[in-house]
Amino acid sequence: MDQGTRGVVDQAALWSASLAAVITLSLGEGRYDWLSFALGVTLALQIAVFYRPTRHGRDDRGQRAVAAAGFGAVGGLVTTMVLAWPVQTAVGTPRLCHRLHAAGEADLADCAGEAAYPWLGVVWLTAALVLGCWHWARMVDRPAPEPTGT
Repeated sequence: MDQGTRGVVDQAALWSASLAAVITLSLGEGRYDWLSFALGVTLALQIAVFYRPTRHGRDDRGQRAVAAAGFGAVGGLVTTMVLAWPVQTAVGTPRLCHRLHAAGEADLADCAGEAAYPWLGVVWLTAALVLGCWHWARMVDRPAPEPTGT
């Protein structure tokens, strides 16, 4: 792959992963299941295979910082998809959900899925910060290569 098409592939990998993560996490109904986990792992593999940060020049530190934040945010979404099922299992189904279900006021699966939402926000924020900092240390803070002689 030449340098001219490399940036396009990098952006396509991030955009497609973020779009799939947003759709899955926001439109999925009920409890998270193994399919959310499988989709998250698949998207993580897609990012690992296709996303390669491109080298930047000396004067575009701000653009590299924004790229690190974007990578962290998308990586956090994908991490949230991977961990949604385990987090929901750890949180369990609250007693309130059982009471509302018994009273016919709530679907048990929907209520249990909603119980995991606050925890998934913490997962996203933590993963986004860790991955953004990793990207920053790897690409932004690294000195730009010296220009080759002409």
